[in-house]
Amino acid sequence: MTQFHRIAALLALAFVLGGCTSKPVYNAKEEFSPNLGFTQQQMSRAIVTALNDRQWVVQSVRPGMIKAAITVRGRHHAEVDIPFTPTSFEIDYRSSYGLDAKDGKIHGNYNRWVNRLRDNVLKELSINPDIEAVNNLGIIKQGADEPTYLSFREGVKRATDAGLLDGSVKFYLAGETLPKQVRKLDTVSSSRKTNGSNKSDEDACFWALQSALATLQNAAKKADANAVINIASVDQRDLYKDTEKFQCRAGLVVSSVALRGDLAHVD
Repeated sequence: MTQFHRIAALLALAFVLGGCTSKPVYNAKEEFSPNLGFTQQQMSRAIVTALNDRQWVVQSVRPGMIKAAITVRGRHHAEVDIPFTPTSFEIDYRSSYGLDAKDGKIHGNYNRWVNRLRDNVLKELSINPDIEAVNNLGIIKQGADEPTYLSFREGVKRATDAGLLDGSVKFYLAGETLPKQVRKLDTVSSSRKTNGSNKSDEDACFWALQSALATLQNAAKKADANAVINIASVDQRDLYKDTEKFQCRAGLVVSSVALRGDLAHVD
């Protein structure tokens, strides 16, 4: 191969590899059940915090809309619009330079930046995108068509008897009567799974609940809280609230329990 042919081959390879970095522009869109109880202020705060954590610059904030930009190494720049409500948010492409944006496509790095920003916003809302991805796997959903509802207090008792709970943290389901003095701290969530094979749905669900409760207890201790209040079961970004029962997805292979509540100090 002559030097000319080698140069031509390298240029062709560079062109192909360069083309591989161009992807359709990713506009993130997330929706939530009103039962989650997010406010406009909470959504705005979650978005701004995520932007700061991911080194985006907040250009403006007004009700229902946040504008932001990011510049990487002084050469790659992107700007987005983030419309939001208490039940949704979007991250929409606005403009860029240095990212080869053309005909609805853009360098793949932009999509990664937006996806990571999306993940951070979800985490600020106490929604773990990694856990959601696992929950949507076929093996998790297999055989779990209808939820199972069981006694929450029985689950707390079993966890205490098993030594997983030490009594230092109290648990209150949403709607339960609380002590007169309550100082609410942060929202917390826990999603736990257990092997459902060779177990009844009831046993598997109680095992998953016990693990979730132990996680909530540890979170409360770290926050210097002595209670978890307003506890509800989480299912597909919706909440199941009951003053006596928790919800479990009992599948053929895996059973799962997801809880959401507020850390608090009660007297």
